[in-house]
Amino acid sequence: MPKPSLLASITALLLLGCAATTLPAQQRHSDYDDVDPWVGFHSPEPAADSGAVAQFLKALAASDALVCQLAVRSIGNHWGPGDDDRQIGVLAGETILSHERDALGRSITDPAALALLSTTLSSPNPCVRRASARLLGNSETGEAVRQLRSALRSQDPRVREAAALGLADAEDPASLHDLTSALKDRDQSVIRMAAYALGELEDARAVKPLGDLLGSKDAPTRATAAWALGQIEDIRSAQRLASLVKDGDAEVRLAAVEALGEIEDYRGTGALIDALKDPDVRVRRAAAEALGQVEDQKAARALEKALEDKDPVVRRLAAQALGELDNLKRAPGLLVAALSDRDQELAMLAARSLGEIGDTTVVPALATAYRSDNPRMRYSVIAALADLEDSRGNEVLSVARKDPDQAVRHKASEALHDREDDDD
Repeated sequence: MPKPSLLASITALLLLGCAATTLPAQQRHSDYDDVDPWVGFHSPEPAADSGAVAQFLKALAASDALVCQLAVRSIGNHWGPGDDDRQIGVLAGETILSHERDALGRSITDPAALALLSTTLSSPNPCVRRASARLLGNSETGEAVRQLRSALRSQDPRVREAAALGLADAEDPASLHDLTSALKDRDQSVIRMAAYALGELEDARAVKPLGDLLGSKDAPTRATAAWALGQIEDIRSAQRLASLVKDGDAEVRLAAVEALGEIEDYRGTGALIDALKDPDVRVRRAAAEALGQVEDQKAARALEKALEDKDPVVRRLAAQALGELDNLKRAPGLLVAALSDRDQELAMLAARSLGEIGDTTVVPALATAYRSDNPRMRYSVIAALADLEDSRGNEVLSVARKDPDQAVRHKASEALHDREDDDD
């Protein structure tokens, strides 16, 4: 017979299977382009009251820590009820607590439930604290945000940290000042969570205080601040982040490199080139990808050198990034050589990038690469020749119209048809 904690775990997951199922007309971020034909015709359904919330939190507290984390992670995912109510796709013997589950998925507005969630922000169980914070953050009510902002001034650092997490989910612009003030909290965990929340807000007014946090003595705080600046994507952060690419902590370097990729500013190119030599493979991978996002042709030589990196993913990302650089006139020699690499993924990426670069001197090399036994490689070659629009590739395209692979044949026929139209 399952242990009580396991039963509670299962109950928690069943209740949360569709947590935060928000109707289209109720979503927080509406878009003028989205018009919902069901507006006004949804049957009103009650959200969870304090009793249901208390039962859910109790089940979480009694569950295995891993199960609890998996359950809480689904809060706010808006999975929707699917066909459970019609018993489609349901295993024989399954118990579906659809009403309780759907009630927990709706925006919780019951004052008693909100008060309970606010109280459990101080729970000794970190998973329960996270659940309470996220349920409050997803409440979509002014009262929930008010309670979270108030909790950010609690004497208990655990409450302040959880409140910052809840405000990250709430994404309430009015919380900017409270979260910015929390960056000066006496507890480092609160500072880190406030920085995370500011990243979720994506408000450019947080650039300066987050930038100041890059000088923190705490490495995880520096990493979180760098991540948050990447979310905001303000070019004013580029130079400050570039200085962190040589940080002594690998996690900080990784966060800084990824943030520079998100910002896509040429002022980060030099630092990202340096990061291609980082001893940590994760940083090198992120640097290769980020240089493709920045699209600065000054990175061409360094990316070509990265095609010789000992890590295959770095090589692949470098090949892909070379095709994304702006105004690159000549195809790097090592990229052309990669067409015959034993790593088929690298060879295909090289072919695609050569097509994007537009250097027609590579047509003979692509024609040779078409002899591959791999249909995906042949397809990549045909796609590259189609992009290059050089008549010397017509012979290969004509041969490819009879390729054994249907996708290759179609791509070749399409390319030749486009050229015929252009000639008319």
